[in-house]
Amino acid sequence: MSVSIPAPESLDAPAATTAAPAEPTREVSRARRAAFLTLLRVELDDAWASEALEAALARVAPSGSTEQLDADRRLATEIVLGTLRWRGKLDAEIRKQTGREVAGLDPAVKTSLRMGLYQIAFLTRAPAFAVVHDAVELVKQSSATTHAAGFVNAALREMLRQRGLDEGKLAPARRILRKPVPPPAPAKRARRKVSAPPPRPAAATIVDRAAELSHPAWLLSHWARSLGETRATCIASANNLPAPTFLWLNPLRHDPQTTRAALEAAGLALQPVAGLEQAYEVLEGSLSAVSALIASGAVYVQDAGSQRVARWLGAEPGQRVLDMCAAPGGKTAQIAAMMRNEGAITALELHAQRAAAMQQNLARLGVRIAKCYVTDATSATLVSTANHRQSRKKLPFSLFPDSFDAVLLDAPCSGTGTLRRHPEIKWRLTLRKLAEFAGIQAKLLWNAARVVKPGGALLYAVCSLEAREGEEVARAFLRHHRHFEIAPPPDAGDALTCEGFLRLWPDQDGTDGFFAARLRRRPSPS
Repeated sequence: MSVSIPAPESLDAPAATTAAPAEPTREVSRARRAAFLTLLRVELDDAWASEALEAALARVAPSGSTEQLDADRRLATEIVLGTLRWRGKLDAEIRKQTGREVAGLDPAVKTSLRMGLYQIAFLTRAPAFAVVHDAVELVKQSSATTHAAGFVNAALREMLRQRGLDEGKLAPARRILRKPVPPPAPAKRARRKVSAPPPRPAAATIVDRAAELSHPAWLLSHWARSLGETRATCIASANNLPAPTFLWLNPLRHDPQTTRAALEAAGLALQPVAGLEQAYEVLEGSLSAVSALIASGAVYVQDAGSQRVARWLGAEPGQRVLDMCAAPGGKTAQIAAMMRNEGAITALELHAQRAAAMQQNLARLGVRIAKCYVTDATSATLVSTANHRQSRKKLPFSLFPDSFDAVLLDAPCSGTGTLRRHPEIKWRLTLRKLAEFAGIQAKLLWNAARVVKPGGALLYAVCSLEAREGEEVARAFLRHHRHFEIAPPPDAGDALTCEGFLRLWPDQDGTDGFFAARLRRRPSPS
């Protein structure tokens, strides 16, 4: 049954850019307004959801009690990330109920429908009438098309009526959408290549499965061919779960045990991460209760997978270390802690604004041995200091050959290992972009090799699940650089692959997905 809607042509996306939201005429939840503005920016400008959300919250909720601001942030974050995670499934339901292709709708309309349906389907603490009211009001204030508010109102109310739901309260998710696909039991970690790709499913099956798992059909099919259908389903299911929160207790600022006691006294329930001395997972509690500890640099919020990558480099006190793509500086700080603030770290970043922010971040974290520079490390021709923006000192990269005991290359990548935290990535990624990232990583890795001392270590890492960005780049590098060899860290554990590389998987390890290759430059003949 389709919803009775206004004339279809009136709801198509207009040729002109969607009008900027006008001043509100009726009260709308601040959290929903912030979520709407965020999702609209993600849709129109390809903005990062986390950055857009911070800007939206500052705009619509600039003041208020700590409790109210925290509540607004929690609800807005849940709506934004949930809507992006389940966008594929939500679009399939909207298309089924309205008979309209979501892609062709006005951006404000599709955004309002998606976030409204997400709340109706997955959240249980707000009344349905408030969800529908706010969705309609936001469209009234934002859409340049006629009849948009009426369409959204009719669509959401019809979705409620068809399931016999009372508009006074929300129903459990299973009554409005089918339950999310539960992840199969994790497969035993297999450290071998897939011998042959599975038979390609029929197109209709892929489309249906992709909608159910809320991933692009091409990406799910790509993973099924490279990893097998069971693993593809496990990974996609894990991507739809909220990401856990991990903390690094910074020994450069305070004794980690003292910091842990302070965190627990503030109401956080912590669980140590095996193999990472200063890493803890937050099981219960709000980070807002420990904002002072975070601001002081004693606590740093960072995924446990990222912390493992920094540890795998194996930096030691007194060494010279290069961090080639260093911003925002979390791994740089952990390397400095491993070095006990003894030695020297050169931290590079492509963008001046990010480099300046990194420099401030490192100072807050108590790092005294790092110098930050702005450079395009793919060309590796010039380095500019981040300190003096008016009179930058240019340094030829040729000064650095054979200069560093250890080099970390945490390269830019597709980010498919971080889809729990950044679900917008999966709706933007293409096979062409995968190839482009692999090319950039190869250039960076080739340049990194130039500056490693004989006997020194080079760690190449990406937060990607794609072999094209990880294993294939590392294999090609080793074929052309016979003076490097694979040198896995002693604490690799289950992350070690049969080739000697390192892999973390969101569905098996509970962290972001990573590939890493720890390489060693062979010593010069004596």
